[in-house]
Amino acid sequence: MRERRAIYHHNGYRLRSYTELMWARLLEASGIFYLYEPDLVRVDEGYYLPDFWLPNVGIYLEVKGKEPTPEEVQKADAVMARTGKEVMFLIGLPESDRGGLFNCGLLMRGANGWHHNISPIDLQCLVRDYVSPEAAARMSLSVQKDDMDYVRPIGEIMEEMFLVRADRSDMERVLRETHAEANAQRLTLMPEPTICETALKSFLDRQIFRTSQRGAA
Repeated sequence: MRERRAIYHHNGYRLRSYTELMWARLLEASGIFYLYEPDLVRVDEGYYLPDFWLPNVGIYLEVKGKEPTPEEVQKADAVMARTGKEVMFLIGLPESDRGGLFNCGLLMRGANGWHHNISPIDLQCLVRDYVSPEAAARMSLSVQKDDMDYVRPIGEIMEEMFLVRADRSDMERVLRETHAEANAQRLTLMPEPTICETALKSFLDRQIFRTSQRGAA
């Protein structure tokens, strides 16, 4: 049984859930470069911290274990209005079997509101058909549960103990500093756009939000 943890160390980041970890692995297997929690956006009377930013695509990704609430969707709308950048929800804990990815979905905003018209398995099929079957297989392998997940360095365990016992504001400050450093390091190694990133950006560039932004400019 997987232990309950507050943070998951990955690529220099301190991810906040196992679900975020699985999505991060899936992004990497798909050839999609990301930054983690790079921007704290002021919306209404508070702040919004999107989970991932895709520099080569130009979109924020927000991970949710289940369908976002109307309030969460409203905040995403506010971020899009304030920043001019899209927000897409990654929903569920990605899993895979012989048929490919399952137990996960995408929610994005289109001309007629938010929709689920494209799914991770749709993207995986495109990767299989237009990139390679091996690349699609890597996507499936990336989200298979790690039975050795509980084995980790003592330093990570001690760090988590100190973080969860700190004040919330102190914990958030430490995480912001850690992620800012990790993001800066990753940006120095930022790769050229991959086939998947180019295809995703091309698709989004034809959607109503981006065409309306170009018109407003």
